Amino acid sequence: MRWAVEVQRTELERRNLEDLLRGLGFTLVDGGEHLAFTSPEIDKCSSSAEVFEIGKKVRNAFGGPAQVDPQFTIGSIEDHSCVPPRRHALLEVQSCVHTVTSVFPATLTVTPPAHLSPAQLDAWHRDRAEQEYQAKLVEQRLRLEPSFLEPRAAKVLEYLAATNPGADVLYKVYELIEGPPKGRKALHAQFGVSASEFDRFRDAVHNQAVSGDWARHAFPEEPRTSNPMSKGEAEQFVRSLAERWLASLRKSPPP
Repeated sequence: MRWAVEVQRTELERRNLEDLLRGLGFTLVDGGEHLAFTSPEIDKCSSSAEVFEIGKKVRNAFGGPAQVDPQFTIGSIEDHSCVPPRRHALLEVQSCVHTVTSVFPATLTVTPPAHLSPAQLDAWHRDRAEQEYQAKLVEQRLRLEPSFLEPRAAKVLEYLAATNPGADVLYKVYELIEGPPKGRKALHAQFGVSASEFDRFRDAVHNQAVSGDWARHAFPEEPRTSNPMSKGEAEQFVRSLAERWLASLRKSPPP
C-alpha cells in the first residue's frame, strides 16, 4: 500500500463502512489515529493531490444527495512509502451542503413469534438483526454506488428528494436518465417504456391543456393521447424509471 485516505469522521459502524467502501472498490484499513481507505486506483497516483481528488469523490458520494452518511469527512492523505508514514493535509473550501430526505421507503418493524424459549428468542433477534443490516446495506448501495459512478445519478437523487416535484423537475429527472436525445430509443427498450406510455407522460408534464399551470409549457396544445397521465402518475412513472436506472448503474455485489 502506497497511499491511503483518512476517514476523519463517520456515523457508520465499521462493518457498514467497510461493506460500502468495498462496493465502490476500496479497502478499509487501520491508519494512525483514524481509519483509512485505499484501492489499486489510489496506489497508482503519483501525488497526494491526486489521491485527495479521489477522496473527495468518495466523500461526495457518501455525504451528497445519496445521504448515506452526511457526516462523512476525509482527513489527511497518508503516504506509506516512508517509515513512519507521512501525512499530507490538504484543505478546500466547501461551496455547499446538501440536505435531502431519503428517496426510498422506510422499513417495517417485525416482532418475534410468541412462545419462544430464551435461547430461541436470542437466535431470532440475531437473525433479524442480520436481515435488517443486509436490507439496509442494499438500500444504501442503491444510492451510494450510482452517485459515485455517475454524476447524473447524484442529480437524479437530489431532484427526487423534493417534496411534490413539479413538471419541470420530473422532466429534468427524465432527461438526466435519458442522456443525449439519441439514447431515447435504447433507454425505452432497456426499461420497457412504450411509445404510448411516454406520450402520456409528455402530455402530463408539457401540455397546459392537460395539467394547467403545473405543466412546463405556457400554451395549450392538442394532447398526443386520449388518456394523459395525471400528475401523480407522471411522478410515479419517473420515480419507477429512476429506481430501475439507478440499479442498473451499480457494480456486481462484492464478495
